[in-house]
Amino acid sequence: MKRVLLALVVLVLAIYGCEKKDKVVVTKTATAKKSSTKKAIKTVKKDEVSKYLQVSSPSWKDQIIYFVMTDRFNDGDPTNNDQGAGEYDPTKNSHYSGGDIKGVTDKLDYIKDLGVTAVWITPPVANQWWDPWVNYSGYHGYWGENFKEVDKHLGTLDDYKELSATLHKNGMYLIQDIVPNHTGNFFRYKGKYNPNDLSENYEANLESKPTVKPTQFPFNLNDPRKEEDRKAGIYHFTPDITNFKDQKQIKSYQMSGLDDLNTENPVVRDALKDSYNYWIENVGVDAFRIDTVVYVEHDFWNDFIHSKSPEHLGVQEFAKKFKKDDFFTFGETWVNVDPYSPSGDEAASSYQGTDKKPEISSVLDFPLHITLQKVFGEGKATDTLTYRLGNSDKYYKRPYRLLNFIDNHDMNRLLTSAPYIAVKQSLMFIMTTPGIPVVYYGTEQQFTETRGSMFAEGFGSGGKDHFDENNDAYKFLQSIIKIRKENAVFRRGKLSVIKDTNTGAGIFSYKMEYKGKTGLVIFNTSENPMLLDNLKTGLAEGTKLKLLKGLSRADKDIVVGKDGKISKILAPRAGLLYMATDEKVEIGDNSESVSLIGVKNGMKLSNNYAISGKVNGAKKLLLVFDGAVKNGVKITANEDGSYTGEMPVESMSNGKHTVVAYAKTADRKKYILSETYKFIVDIPFVKAAEYNDKVGDDHGPTGNYKYPTAETFTNQMDIKKATIYTAGKNLKVSLEMAGDISTMWNPKYKFDHVSINIFISVPGQEGIEDLPFQNAKMPNGLKWNYMTLEGGWTNFIYSSRNASAKSWGSPVSPSPVINVIPEKKEMNFTISGSSIGNPKTLKGIKVYIATWDYDGLENSYRGITPEGKAYIFGGGDENSPKIMDDIPVLEIK
Repeated sequence: MKRVLLALVVLVLAIYGCEKKDKVVVTKTATAKKSSTKKAIKTVKKDEVSKYLQVSSPSWKDQIIYFVMTDRFNDGDPTNNDQGAGEYDPTKNSHYSGGDIKGVTDKLDYIKDLGVTAVWITPPVANQWWDPWVNYSGYHGYWGENFKEVDKHLGTLDDYKELSATLHKNGMYLIQDIVPNHTGNFFRYKGKYNPNDLSENYEANLESKPTVKPTQFPFNLNDPRKEEDRKAGIYHFTPDITNFKDQKQIKSYQMSGLDDLNTENPVVRDALKDSYNYWIENVGVDAFRIDTVVYVEHDFWNDFIHSKSPEHLGVQEFAKKFKKDDFFTFGETWVNVDPYSPSGDEAASSYQGTDKKPEISSVLDFPLHITLQKVFGEGKATDTLTYRLGNSDKYYKRPYRLLNFIDNHDMNRLLTSAPYIAVKQSLMFIMTTPGIPVVYYGTEQQFTETRGSMFAEGFGSGGKDHFDENNDAYKFLQSIIKIRKENAVFRRGKLSVIKDTNTGAGIFSYKMEYKGKTGLVIFNTSENPMLLDNLKTGLAEGTKLKLLKGLSRADKDIVVGKDGKISKILAPRAGLLYMATDEKVEIGDNSESVSLIGVKNGMKLSNNYAISGKVNGAKKLLLVFDGAVKNGVKITANEDGSYTGEMPVESMSNGKHTVVAYAKTADRKKYILSETYKFIVDIPFVKAAEYNDKVGDDHGPTGNYKYPTAETFTNQMDIKKATIYTAGKNLKVSLEMAGDISTMWNPKYKFDHVSINIFISVPGQEGIEDLPFQNAKMPNGLKWNYMTLEGGWTNFIYSSRNASAKSWGSPVSPSPVINVIPEKKEMNFTISGSSIGNPKTLKGIKVYIATWDYDGLENSYRGITPEGKAYIFGGGDENSPKIMDDIPVLEIK
């Protein structure tokens, strides 16, 4: 559930159960409809439950998992919704909505028809229902108080057994989420922590509902003021983690106020093994997803999973007693990763243990997930994906059992910041690569709300059921799941990347090979048409490639050209899935050609650059840079085929680029391409505008705003100086902050406790005044055309198209490049000219900068009330502008 070495999301998220604020889920679905072709689920009679409770382990690498947040999926028994503790209110994301285990069973036909083979549910154990310290409920399941009871909101043990048996009767499997790291939030240390006197500043959560402490022994021994509890050592009795770079704190302090179990203690270990073996024996659970893995010492995992002690078998050994010879465990190893760094893979893979001392069977592949978000969602260079895929075999014992996913319950859904076609591409990717795909519920209904409800009465449902099997998203996912299941090459094949880009959005292509079969996958991650130039397939020329799936209606079968290469124009956001056939097609002669003279691989340029060449078989051609046909330089050749042209270097972003000369024959049937060359653009940035802001003015427009009361908030939103630099058509916004840059939660983008909004007004473009979700407008009557949203885990850029006071607008790529220099208290955001419409010049562009704090998990700006709270601003109300500090409009001269 919680993030690994996270951030604000870790702190607030675990405190709030990783929740979201009160708002309606945005989906593009209609009221639920039934498919006329669907097959009925095989139900289980009461006297059949025991027959189907225990089944043998499957081949896990062939499975496809559907992840359900039980409270938000379906309400099968409304009588268990409200337990009288003030915890039930489906109008609020902070409260229980009413989904339960019976609700999941009732919708297994919907789940099975999608094509998935296993269901992962959030922890079903008895939870802390209401935590008054954070005004949140434990509907999510990660605040356990008794690990051997079903939470009353979710139903009964018999309900759970029926779910298990029904899944098994239908050839499906059950995965239970478990939490060995902590219980709910039953105590805290308020004030200075004294490790030599654990009773000092200890405070019990006496208003907690339904109990003030866990009801299960030994986890009820949680009061260090009592000698018995101290001696038992069931808890570490520590305060919250404040330094996520300190391994001692990570392993033994409280993660976001949740009471940290002393997992070094043999009594705790045995109690946890007993607790979770209970579900294997009594429910027939087939696998465990394990929460917050990185907060527990490595030795624990070896003991918890693999112990052969007769009285306290590890879960994997215990499961063998019930036909499960491959009881699967996979861990939440949430790690931050840099694009070309192995550190994330090294950290995540370490929880597999060694051959002599094994730990967890597999892990959720967060390094790959983060890379997918950047490539398909943010328009980053696709060679970062090449790098990440290359680490699979290098760092993981069994890469075909890694868990690949796009969204989960602790983060923004991809659809909040990227177009739906990007979600389709991402799904196509995880369904055609090694690893076990995980589909988060609602993805097939185009949910944007992280924890919106599928049933009409639940939070964020918009008053509708969302079990529509006839919408595009459901049918698309259903179709690519079918392709994966019917073609082993996409589950078990060897992956080889054959083309990528290092400049930003563009081509990404790989092939999968298995037992004589070859699958070929091609993506264009750009919003513009791209030239696929000289793709080396390794297949014989003339080989016919059968199209299995395409994201455009115009997609069709293709034929491999000379020397096994393919060249073609790819549609914006193309996704192509081919299978090589035995059929061969005559491709004819190849007398046409084009050369490109004056360019050398690796050359460094800072000014526009003259080139020349010769073309045979065409009159008109394009110089294409980074595959972007739309921005190609048009050239007409002389009568003898010679030509000259200029590379517009000064309009390019700094970094690596490619150029190729491209033409079509007179009959438009053949592509003619030169060799592709690589070069580097290095244009120095020049200061264009700056402003020195008053220090200490971070109190909102009225001067009365107050930071949230949580002690971690200081003056992180106070800007001291803003400077704008330009290089060609690219601009860089550099901010010097008044206080130290906070990184205490180890955020992905190296800063937290503040969000930065950069609003850009481009002369001659249509824009709007309203600042989305900020209760404010642009200063001086200006209109913005592009805006960025920068935070610890958010890095988005939107155009003003479709934007309003309650809408972000249309996502644009690539997102800014972020560079934080803590020792200088400096944050830099470099924005590509291609992200702001490639204006002819940056002169006249106006920039407005404002700070607040954005909760990436909640997908919304923090609220504000007159009094304020731990994670709510004070000094205003719900209609107050959400701006803590800002910089007057700066114009590029």
